[in-house]
Amino acid sequence: DYPTVKVDIRGIVLSDDQTKVLLAKESLDGKWSLPGGWADIGCSPKENIIKEFKEETGLDIIPGKLIAVFDKRMHDHPPEPFYVYKMIFYCKTISPQICKGFDIIDVQYFDIHNLPELSQNRILKSQIEMLARKIILSDYETYFD
Repeated sequence: DYPTVKVDIRGIVLSDDQTKVLLAKESLDGKWSLPGGWADIGCSPKENIIKEFKEETGLDIIPGKLIAVFDKRMHDHPPEPFYVYKMIFYCKTISPQICKGFDIIDVQYFDIHNLPELSQNRILKSQIEMLARKIILSDYETYFD
């Protein structure tokens, strides 16, 4: 088989006042990330992010905009054996009750400028800040590398 890229699908949700971002604490490394994961075969990107949010946070969401597509090698992520594209959707919650999933340690909102230790394999501080800035400025044109 010809090697192909893996797709990581994540969603960003901001608090109502747009000062905080929702993060999930990953059980694999004990660090925080935007909710999401590998795209599943047979599910559209929209179906994937809805499923991942429900599994990790208990929240029902509406994915509104594809806000970024990052080529992982063009950012300061640690090395990985796979070539990865990261699709990030701007999402809005339609259910208020957070209920962490089985493979998640915790789910919380954090101040965008005071983030906890991030799972840098999954998301970077610079990426979260850029995504939040785009949302706050209503810049919904998709960023891509």
